[in-house]
Amino acid sequence: MGKKLKGSLTVFFALIMVSVMSLIFTMAECIRIYELHDFASEYTDMAVESAFSEYNPYLWANYRILAVDLGYGTEAVGPAILEQKTLDYCRYNSNIDYGSNYARLTPASCNAKQYSLLTDNLGQGVIMLGTKAARDGMAAQVIDAVQGNVNDVNGVEIVNVDEQTQSGKADLENAKEELAAAKEAAANDDDPNTNPSDYPDPGEVEDDPLDAFSTMKEALSKGLLATVVDADSLSDKRVDLDNLPSHRSLNAGTGEVAYSTGITDKALFIDYLLTNYSYYGMDRKHAGMQYEIEYLVSGKETDAQSLAAVVEELMVIRESANYATILKTPSMVNQAQAIAEILAGFTMNPAIIEAVKYAIIGAWAYAESTLDIRLLLAGGKVSIIKSSEEWTSDVWHLSACFDVKTKAKECKGGIGYKEYLMGFLALQSNETLAMRACDVMETALHGTDDYKNVKCDNMIFAANMEIGFTGSEMFLSLFSTGNTIEGYELTKEKYLCY
Repeated sequence: MGKKLKGSLTVFFALIMVSVMSLIFTMAECIRIYELHDFASEYTDMAVESAFSEYNPYLWANYRILAVDLGYGTEAVGPAILEQKTLDYCRYNSNIDYGSNYARLTPASCNAKQYSLLTDNLGQGVIMLGTKAARDGMAAQVIDAVQGNVNDVNGVEIVNVDEQTQSGKADLENAKEELAAAKEAAANDDDPNTNPSDYPDPGEVEDDPLDAFSTMKEALSKGLLATVVDADSLSDKRVDLDNLPSHRSLNAGTGEVAYSTGITDKALFIDYLLTNYSYYGMDRKHAGMQYEIEYLVSGKETDAQSLAAVVEELMVIRESANYATILKTPSMVNQAQAIAEILAGFTMNPAIIEAVKYAIIGAWAYAESTLDIRLLLAGGKVSIIKSSEEWTSDVWHLSACFDVKTKAKECKGGIGYKEYLMGFLALQSNETLAMRACDVMETALHGTDDYKNVKCDNMIFAANMEIGFTGSEMFLSLFSTGNTIEGYELTKEKYLCY
């Protein structure tokens, strides 16, 4: 039978053990507090990223814009739903049954301290996100090409061809009226030395270019697009401008959004717009507006009006460019001079003949420009400044240009409609383009069944989310006497911008 041992513990040793255990538990609690902060940061990151993963899929698929609808398909405004979703994600991740909450932290609150909406600061979010989308994988030579096209289109010296043509035509008409009055006076007076036959009759040509110009301008007054495209093929989409972001009063975020852009960023933003927004002649169409780029340029109420506004700008550039081509080509100037002498030679006034010559040049440039625009809208290419070999119309037969199916010659080294749009976009400020882009996106969203309530001024793309946590003491609670306040409160922030 073994001997039973007896033990004893001195009071002094017991006191030492209490101190040692207090130190150990205090160190353990300090380590735990450190881990609480790590866990809180981890849960916050996961929750915010999970919440921001619920971006609107339609905007991303069609316009490469990442933003979360704060209403989540409802008419709710503000970040309340986003805050609750973020808190729910955090609670799920920190739940011992679903996540890995070894620290026993409890998410208690969530607050979007600062957040930014797509429309804040005149659409700076759209500019930033669009530029980022274009920059991904975009080569430097592509940026240079965009800048080159912009410079070419906007580098044409603008001439008021229409005014000059109308002025010369008016001079000729006045001269004809004066001639008719002189003939009538000679026929009715009693002077035997004056006779109507003493005055030369005005000359005529088979196809008067000035009459052809008047006919084309009359058709233009009835509808510009009808002179260059088949009107039956045009989109009839109409929008209510007053209800669009660029016109209505907007909700505002609480964050500061500022994105400065240089020449390169401007080129990137233009490339983004032309890549993701539709324009006349494209196969890809979005819900809502069909001529989206044209709307970005002009901001008109209907697709047809937006396209007409762009065609008017095209006409101004093409008229001026074609006018320059005629002036630098002696053979073409000589043809205009010959017709002017036939039509206005009866005046024997060099000034009037000269004015009529430039009126004919203007009418010729206008007719050629009409053919150019038809070609561009049909997908062809036209040189900025044409050579005589690339010229199509005949000043002796401008009436042949009336047929809407008649187009200019294809120019191998020319640029297309898209490149001209680049130039027109460059004339608008980034802020104007961004707000009109919001108009386009919102109209497209409302054209779907799932996103009829989505507003661009309720779509968040950046936020600083703050989540508050509570936790209980673990090791120090063993020493609690019941008179101390146990537990911790932690706050973590996570800033996320797409």
